[in-house]
Amino acid sequence: MINLAKNIVIPKFVKFLTGYFFLLLMVVGIIVNYYFEMKVNRAIKRYTANQEKIAQYQHHANRMSLLDKRIGYLESNVRQYIISGKPELLRNQQEEVTAINREAVRIGENLRPLVTPAMLEAFRRSVKGKTDFETRLVELYQANGTKAVSVLMASPESSDAGEKFNLNLVGLTNRLNDEILALGKIQARDKMDIISLDYAIPHLTSFIFIVIAGFMLFKILQVYRLNRDLSLAVQREQEAQLIKDQFMDNMTHELRSPLNAVLGYASLLMKTDLKKNQEKFVRAIRTSGELLLNVINEVLDYSKIKSGYIHFTSEPFSLHEQFTALTDVVSDKLNQKGLTLKTNIDLAIPRQLKGDSGKLMQVLLNLTFNAIKFTSKGSISVSAVSKSVSPDKVLIRFQVTDTGMGIPPEKLPFIFERFYQVQDGATSKFGGTGLGLSITKQIVTLQGGTIWAESEPGKGTSMIFDLPFQPVQEEAGKATDGLEPESIQAMSGILPRKQRLPTAMRILVVDDNVLNRELASFMLQDMGVRFKTATSGTEALELLKTETFDAVLMDVQMPVLDGRETTRKIRNTLGLQVPVIALTAFSQEREKKRCMDAGMNAYLSKPFKEKQLLEVLQMFAPAGTEPETLVDIRHLKKIAQDNQEFIDSVILKIAEKLPEDMAQLRKAVEEKDREKVNQLSHDMKTTFAVLGLTETISGPINYLESWDAMQRGQSKAMKMLEIVEATGAEATTQILENFSSGPNSN
Repeated sequence: MINLAKNIVIPKFVKFLTGYFFLLLMVVGIIVNYYFEMKVNRAIKRYTANQEKIAQYQHHANRMSLLDKRIGYLESNVRQYIISGKPELLRNQQEEVTAINREAVRIGENLRPLVTPAMLEAFRRSVKGKTDFETRLVELYQANGTKAVSVLMASPESSDAGEKFNLNLVGLTNRLNDEILALGKIQARDKMDIISLDYAIPHLTSFIFIVIAGFMLFKILQVYRLNRDLSLAVQREQEAQLIKDQFMDNMTHELRSPLNAVLGYASLLMKTDLKKNQEKFVRAIRTSGELLLNVINEVLDYSKIKSGYIHFTSEPFSLHEQFTALTDVVSDKLNQKGLTLKTNIDLAIPRQLKGDSGKLMQVLLNLTFNAIKFTSKGSISVSAVSKSVSPDKVLIRFQVTDTGMGIPPEKLPFIFERFYQVQDGATSKFGGTGLGLSITKQIVTLQGGTIWAESEPGKGTSMIFDLPFQPVQEEAGKATDGLEPESIQAMSGILPRKQRLPTAMRILVVDDNVLNRELASFMLQDMGVRFKTATSGTEALELLKTETFDAVLMDVQMPVLDGRETTRKIRNTLGLQVPVIALTAFSQEREKKRCMDAGMNAYLSKPFKEKQLLEVLQMFAPAGTEPETLVDIRHLKKIAQDNQEFIDSVILKIAEKLPEDMAQLRKAVEEKDREKVNQLSHDMKTTFAVLGLTETISGPINYLESWDAMQRGQSKAMKMLEIVEATGAEATTQILENFSSGPNSN
């Protein structure tokens, strides 16, 4: 235990010494240097003051010596006058006596700090006694002659006056000399201090500078080590981030590749003739796959946000189209739970805005699906209200409100935290990762917006967020009331005749995964185009050397020769400019950039839908080729098998009845007869299914089948009706063109 304690204490002590020793030593050195400087200054001041005192005292001693000489000179003149009788010897005697007494007083005043008042008084009296005695001698000589003076001079009074003066003068002189001697000793000591400190201070200053230099060097080395450690930590963090990104890439690929086959084959199965239970099972498979894809996308979105890879665009869009698309996407979920959706857009909001419509749709879908998930009955409302409008900024408040279970007040502040579930067991009951609201908040916040929730348990929840957008000035004549049929058509997944692929188009499918290869083949077969498959990049290069293709569907992740390297060889070695479309389960933005840098022309992320593949291939369809017809005539002829009775009773009957059904449908929509619209739409689904148009017309026909005039209004229903009418009219024309003349026509 003792050794362990020492091992713990010593490193801390060493750390203290290495961290603060130089600083402490520098501070102590500065304090000592300051002390020495102050001591030198005090010694110099004291030396100077004492030097002035010594000079003063010497001056006083000189004055006392001069006073002694003046008294001796006065005494000598009096004696010579008595002996010779010459009056000129006493010419200034009285003035000299007065001056001597005054000088004695001045000397006494100057010496007052050094001696006692008694000594000064005795000195002054002795001087006055001496001068008075000399004055008496002169007066006695002038009055009585030499004999009387001789008697006085021989008396004790004469010697007493001189002795008192000499005694007091010697006493004061000795006192001055003692003081001068004491000050001299102090001066000598101060002089030694000054000399020694003047010698020590430069060395101490040099030492302090050395310590400071050492401390700075230590800090520089410390900062260098910290920077080195920081660089190493950053490098390790980057390596860890790279490993995490690689893991996310690999995980994405491993999850999306089989999911692509699951969703793709499920969609293909939905297009075949299925029994009721079989259709239910396949739909469940597709729904589960889509839910799994949603979970994967949420994890990837969260990873992108945490890694800083998320990017925002700024493109013009229509908020009305966004709300219409939102309604289309969530309509199936609403119908399944028997809920209604109410939408409202403030008229003060400009029709055209500039911002990231995709991220806005992601937020709205996330919040709306959440509302549907936690609402068992009632309605969902989505609204957009203008909070402020200026020439360069529009602040819009979006609100998604449900009539569901609500959120307890104590849990409301935490709902935007990652992996948070409002209720225990919510994941198993309602599904989800707990990342949706966290991602939503990040997307809103990163665009300069704010998001919050208001809820009352048992009554519902409102998700509210504010987002800024730029208003777009519409050109004259460009504004429209509502959506154009083409816009609704695109959002509903409907493909006009002019957008279909030409039958002469040839596609090369390159994929090492047999399921994905066959899935793409089935999709292309349904599109009516010709295609070939290759299991590797090497095989694809061999085919491209001898055959011509209009586009190449290239899997990116393949062994030996991956899709990017194969594309480089197509461009550089073969010198071909055939369009190459990347098919990859990697969804990161950098993967798309790597594909584009390798020479690919487009990018399709797995799992993809048939509609998405079709839209990409349409971009590279050869110009001047005849597009495929809307109705799959070959499929109908294959079913008919030259059976004129079937053609007359089924196919031509459809061409005869379809215009009548569409006319009745229009009348029912115009009269807002909800039940009749729903029934006619349901019946027409069977007709379109026979013609192979289920996928094409599913959006509008499903909308009309579940249409409620009171809840959804009539405007959009009319636009959906226009699409159904256009599709039905074209299908009728094609049937009559191909079957009215008999089984062998065209």
